[in-house]
Amino acid sequence: MRWGAAAATAGVLLLGACAAPEFNYVKNSGQMTYFKVPHDWHAADTKTLDDALSGTNPDSVAAQQREQAWWSVLYDASAHPTAEHLVTGDETDEPVVYARVSPLTPEAQNEISLDSLRDLFLPVTDAARQQAAATATGGLPGFQLLRDQVLTPSSGLHGVRVTYEYEMDNSVLHTFDQIALVNSDSSKLYELIIRCSSRCYSDRSSELNDIATSFTVRSSS
Repeated sequence: MRWGAAAATAGVLLLGACAAPEFNYVKNSGQMTYFKVPHDWHAADTKTLDDALSGTNPDSVAAQQREQAWWSVLYDASAHPTAEHLVTGDETDEPVVYARVSPLTPEAQNEISLDSLRDLFLPVTDAARQQAAATATGGLPGFQLLRDQVLTPSSGLHGVRVTYEYEMDNSVLHTFDQIALVNSDSSKLYELIIRCSSRCYSDRSSELNDIATSFTVRSSS
């Protein structure tokens, strides 16, 4: 019986050792940037999204230079992962996370502020939302600011974490959880964005907060 118990215990330990890990640890050692995502989330190509965020024509020399200078990744909990889920979300109720590291031009460095970091993805500050409302599209409805936190991690980094809601396609309310950091001379931007429907964000708040708080940057300047 002792041998039987030992064999059963060994079997349990073996099954535990063979089980899939809970998280994938995403890292770029060269950029000293790390975060984790659930193991069953799927990577998706970011080229089209990066072109849109950088404002470059995908066929231009600037787009080629951007591809060489940027590091970006996107993970989607949907069974049909796509970078479009970060900006539309109408086809899925699943969360998506996007992260990038990108250099800033001298002009951008001169304009960097905590407010510009808040407005990096969508308008969050009063001034940015008023400006968006004055455009032909009228901006997005349903804005609600849920978190506005100034971050001062080690290694001379500083930035913000903002969490906010907007109504997206089909009037579905979505939550965006964004971290934006710059290094001490504002020459490099580090960004992480999580998007999920607000219902999804509420239901999975602990899991999504774990992803956000795992975002770690160790800048050398």
